[in-house]
Amino acid sequence: MANNEAGQKGVSMVESTDVELSNLMALSRDSSKDARRLLFENMSGLFLTEEDRLNEQERAHISDIMTKLLVDVELSVRKTLAEKLSASNQAPSELITLLANDDINVARPVLIRSRVLMEQSLLDIIELRSKEHLLAITEREDISPIISDLLIEYGDDDVIEQLIHNKDADISKEALALLVEESKRVDRFQEPLLARHDLPTDLAHKMFWWVSAALRRQILSSFEIDANFLDQQIASSAQKHIEDPSVAEFGESHADRLAAHLAAKNELNEKTLIQSLKSRQIRLFLSGISIKTGLNTTTLSRFIHDKNAEAMAVTCKSLGFDRNSFSAVFLLTRRGGVVSSSGKAAIKPADIEAVMKFYDKLTQENAKAVVEHWKLDSGYLDAIDEIDEQINDQRVYL
Repeated sequence: MANNEAGQKGVSMVESTDVELSNLMALSRDSSKDARRLLFENMSGLFLTEEDRLNEQERAHISDIMTKLLVDVELSVRKTLAEKLSASNQAPSELITLLANDDINVARPVLIRSRVLMEQSLLDIIELRSKEHLLAITEREDISPIISDLLIEYGDDDVIEQLIHNKDADISKEALALLVEESKRVDRFQEPLLARHDLPTDLAHKMFWWVSAALRRQILSSFEIDANFLDQQIASSAQKHIEDPSVAEFGESHADRLAAHLAAKNELNEKTLIQSLKSRQIRLFLSGISIKTGLNTTTLSRFIHDKNAEAMAVTCKSLGFDRNSFSAVFLLTRRGGVVSSSGKAAIKPADIEAVMKFYDKLTQENAKAVVEHWKLDSGYLDAIDEIDEQINDQRVYL
């Protein structure tokens, strides 16, 4: 009895489908706009709800008709279909591709969610369609390095920023390196880049030279330098330095020779260095710090003139300067200190409090690692040079 009822139900379902298909064929012979819209809506409904009853040939036939009808129906109908098909893994790829290339109001849900949309179709859309299409693609969860590369190549700053914000997007290290360089020019790339889990530590530390004070602190606290890797690089770098005949001898000035003499007598300490600043012997201070850290005097000179104080803080912490010593260095090398001819104090109490709080949280171990990283990174001096030439007066500094 039950088998008989199931058989009758199956026959009924087939007959129902045949009737619906027959009605659709009748509608297809009517070329009026209303008939075309009704035909499309009915076929869409049949395709979406009769998945289990339609065989592969019938589905292909319906898909072909719908693809041909797509240009003849209103945007609102196409938009509704796109919303429904964007979540379907059974949607016909030809129809999905057409919807993805449609008006952005139709294309958006397909571009963002459809797993049927092939990578090559996405690449074609990036090259040929609007900025709005590219922005929708940046929201996908399955962005490959190839798609990321093309979005960076064809997209404007808005598209690239949204791509960087998408933490699921797979961006190659080469592309990240390019975006890090671009972040010198486009400030709004900086924060989302530093928030990415796949940003290499060396690229993050390279950004140190052109980001705000707050982001500098984030770099130092979030991107740990691997000590073993650093040791290997230091050994390699030291050997190259020894073998390089172009490396100049230290001691070009009287201050250099005096600093070397003090170091030999073990008198090159915090007290001596701070006294040199108080006496306006800037070169002696720079030479002394250079001997103790291995950073060259040109780099250190930039540090004491940098409107952000983090680089000088890292340098002093790496040498184990106590809180009071760094405070003295900070005050004497900021605007209103010995590097200024005005003789007027120009440091806000809030600025002092912020940098001292940063200094307190910074560990000597981390500071030493950062200084060693700076010495190994041949590209960071070029970055500082560019920043010196293109200072952004709108940025908030300490």
